[in-house]
Amino acid sequence: MFGAGADVWADTWEGSRGWGTSVYEHVLHEANIGAGTSVLDCGCGAGRFVRLAADQGATVAGIDAASAMVEIARQRTPDADLRVGDFESLPWRDHTFDVVVGFSTFQFADDHAGALREASRVSRGPVWVAIPTRLADSGIPQAFASLIDLFPAEVPASLKNSGMYALSAPERLEAVLDATGFRARTDDIVESTVVFPKVETAVRAFLSAGATALAVQHSGRRAVEQALTEALRPLTDDLGTVTLPGWFRIVEAREASGP
Repeated sequence: MFGAGADVWADTWEGSRGWGTSVYEHVLHEANIGAGTSVLDCGCGAGRFVRLAADQGATVAGIDAASAMVEIARQRTPDADLRVGDFESLPWRDHTFDVVVGFSTFQFADDHAGALREASRVSRGPVWVAIPTRLADSGIPQAFASLIDLFPAEVPASLKNSGMYALSAPERLEAVLDATGFRARTDDIVESTVVFPKVETAVRAFLSAGATALAVQHSGRRAVEQALTEALRPLTDDLGTVTLPGWFRIVEAREASGP
């Protein structure tokens, strides 16, 4: 579902002022990613983190289910090993990478624990997990909440099990880590505020998300645009700038028996 709006997604959410910049920079620093480091990005999207890691001298790889996203990632980093596929069944051998990362990725798995085990299988070191947190204070879930009644009836319950906030509830990630035999070596909260120059740009960005596409299919583009515009109004200043406060929880996960 993310492939249909790949170009817009790349320009907005994965642009220089997108949600991931501060999160990516945190992991690049804390994981000491640089020359001689091999890195896999699970759910690499349009490849912004892959590009940043390559700029640090790392050998980079990525996988994403949306072929249109992977094509943009290839344009950004032609030398990267980028593949279209399922991060729950990775096409690399055991212990291929020094570091494996998943930015707002593992919560979309059908089997969260299985996805982490698979990431650990191909890693010689840690698996970095980044998920949205502090949802009550964050702008993105406030905007998405306006779409609940526009989805097919079965979708909201499904998204709780496999969706953007599926691992954000208290103790949910801890339970998944326990089920995989992992422990959190580090556990940090990083601010990730997103700024759009105008409401129309923000609406376009939200329309490029996979979950929003389901609402458009069910209720029509006009209804979704109107709902998002109203939801974003309290987050818009007098100049028309939309500011979405946000925070991500970033966990460095390792096998409990490891260092």
